[in-house]
Amino acid sequence: MPTWTDIKDHARSSYKLAEEHDQSYKLVFEYPGGRLQAVIVSHYQAMGRSWIDMSSACCRVERMDPHEALQQSFNLAVGSLCLDGDVYVVRHTMMVDHLQLADIEVPMHAVARAADQIEQSLPTYEPASDMVSEVEEELA
Repeated sequence: MPTWTDIKDHARSSYKLAEEHDQSYKLVFEYPGGRLQAVIVSHYQAMGRSWIDMSSACCRVERMDPHEALQQSFNLAVGSLCLDGDVYVVRHTMMVDHLQLADIEVPMHAVARAADQIEQSLPTYEPASDMVSEVEEELA
């Protein structure tokens, strides 16, 4: 079972971290066309166990009808679409107990890709990058 320190060390050795805090770090992935998508990976304790949460902002609440958001969430391969304040985020949570470090890669990329695709699917594309700092403040 990896520790939170092991998870952060693995991320640090595999990626350039955009930010790093005691209980979280941020990665930014670049997609074709110069689009950027930030993923925040956070560590927390719940039910006597260690967990990690991966989240990526995709749009403000007024840009997507709640019914459409639920449909989008149903179609996600990994995670779910959640409302964090006034920002929709794609979020995936994993228990650390039996996690292998390599198990983090696919869901992290899936969260980023899903948020990017949701952003792009909106009638007027508006990157969610300006929302990242608001979400980070709430996670800190």
